[in-house]
Parts: sequence; C-alpha cells; structure tokens
Amino acid sequence: MNSAACDHVLYVDDRGSDAELHLTLECGRRGLVNGHEVNEEHCAAALDGWLRANPGKALSELLVTTSRVHHGSLSSVVDVLAAHRPEVGRLGVGALTFPGSGRGDHIPEDMARDGSSWRLSVPLEAMLRAVPSLRELVVQCNDISVPHDVFGDEPPPPFREMAHLRRLVLRDEAMNPAVVSALGTSAFPRLESLELWLGRYEYGWGGSARDLDPLLNGPGFEGLRRLTLVSDLDGALVDQLADGALVGRLEFLGLLFGVLDASGASRLRERWSAFGGLRGLDVTGNAIPAGAARALQEAAPGVVRVGSQRMWLDGPRFAPPSVSFFDAWGK
Repeated sequence: MNSAACDHVLYVDDRGSDAELHLTLECGRRGLVNGHEVNEEHCAAALDGWLRANPGKALSELLVTTSRVHHGSLSSVVDVLAAHRPEVGRLGVGALTFPGSGRGDHIPEDMARDGSSWRLSVPLEAMLRAVPSLRELVVQCNDISVPHDVFGDEPPPPFREMAHLRRLVLRDEAMNPAVVSALGTSAFPRLESLELWLGRYEYGWGGSARDLDPLLNGPGFEGLRRLTLVSDLDGALVDQLADGALVGRLEFLGLLFGVLDASGASRLRERWSAFGGLRGLDVTGNAIPAGAARALQEAAPGVVRVGSQRMWLDGPRFAPPSVSFFDAWGK
C-alpha cells in the first residue's frame, strides 16, 4: 500500500512473508514555507513503529533516502535498526542524487529548509552491526563515518565479518581513509561486487593509492569478482592494482570518471600481464586522448571499454557526473 509522506513512509508492502519498506527523510506538513521538512528523528520513529507492529517479519528491501539532503545523520535510523535487529536482505540509504549539483555553495540560516549546503552522515560500522543478515548494501552520502580519528596513532578496527554480504556500494564525495583501512582489514567472505567512490580522496585527505594495499592484498575478499573505483587518484593507482593479489581474481574492473590520462593508459598497457585475466575493463569518463584510448583497446580487444573521455585545457580534472541512487540500486 502507499502511505502519505507525513509519516515519512513512501511505500510499504507487507502482505507476504517478507516486506518492502521505503522511507524518506522528508515529510509534508501544513504551515511550512516550502511544505517539506527534513527530520531524521521522525523518519526513525516511523521505522520503529513499523518494526514494532511487525515483529519478526523479514524485510527483503529497506530504503531510507532523501531528495533534499541537509546537514544531518542517519544515526537515529541506525539506532532503531540496532534496537530491533531485523532481518534485512537489501538496504539502501542516502541521497537520491549524488554528488549533488548546486549543493554546498553556502550555509543557510535554517538547515531544515535549505538543501544547498549538506553534510549527510552514515555510521557504517554501526549499520553493519545492526543488520548482519545483509546481502546488499548501497550508501550514497558525503560523510561515511567510522568510530575512529583518522589522525590518531592506532589503525581503525575492522568491521565485523559480514557472512552474507554479496554486494557493497559506498559512494562518498571524499571518503575518509579510516573507512578504507577498516575495509582492508575486514572479512567479507561472500562479497562478489564492490564499488567505492573514494571521491576527492587525495585532495580532501591526502590519501594515496598505497592506502588500498590492505584491500588489494588482504585475505578478506577471496570471493570478489567485480571492483569499481571512482577517485582522484592518478596513474599510480594502476601500479598499485597490478602489484596486488586481488586483480588476478577479478573478472571486471571499473576505473570510472577519474583522472587517468595518456600516461595512465600507457601504464595499463605496460602492466597488462597483471590485468590479462579480466573479462572487462571500463575506463569511461577519464581524460585519455583518442590515440592512447585506441592503443589501450588494441591491447585487449573486446575487453577494454573506453566510453567517452573528457579533455580539459588545464589537464585532467576530477569532476564525476551526477548519478542517481537507483543507478546503483537497480543493478
């Protein structure tokens, strides 16, 4: 059945043995200037109410999204999940559009009524602990957090082992290196597909391709067959991938919307022996000139997809296109 947006529930189908539940951080209320309010606490209350009314019912699909992202956190929603620990198959949280054109230009006086400046946080470790039954998780925000100060002396603890997780999509504007470190030391024995939008990883955090070494060489990803990376890391990423143990097990590698240029494409060709087991390599959206793109395709006919490349007068620039949440969710 469909439900009015005032209770933050967009859609619920609980007629079978399991259920689908779609919630939004927005609700429509009379008397507001723009007719909408973003309130994660009220959204969490709606989720809590449904879980109390349906004890023991499995959720095949749970979405908590927002079209007008504001300064806020999904912590209250995660707290509800932790309190009930429901069985959830697919979980998606975050912004409907990402990175979010036009946002971040200024800080409004009333955060609840202006979507131009946003900082949407998702506590990843707490979420994984709250729903250990997950088979698929999609997060799309600009502050994926872990309980660790990245500038501290101790490395972040690994996430708990996710025995059922098969697909993980984490899209962040500038991913905290602590998240990358925690992933690299964690165990995801059944994970088949991993998509990481590191975003402005180097610019925002001083991150480097070397930070991926635990992930590319650790024992926790033995089942991984598809890896997609979107970041501002340059051609050094090619060597880090080629030297890692993971690439030999991959069937598909996506290096999308990044800053690979002619030298990066040349390095891929030179190190192709490490990538030769791939059935697909997609470098769409980088800054590889036409000649270098053709040479790369000729090195592995039918394997390399170059798509459209973007040329900048002042050199490669990291500027990924805006994507839909459902671009990730529908796959």
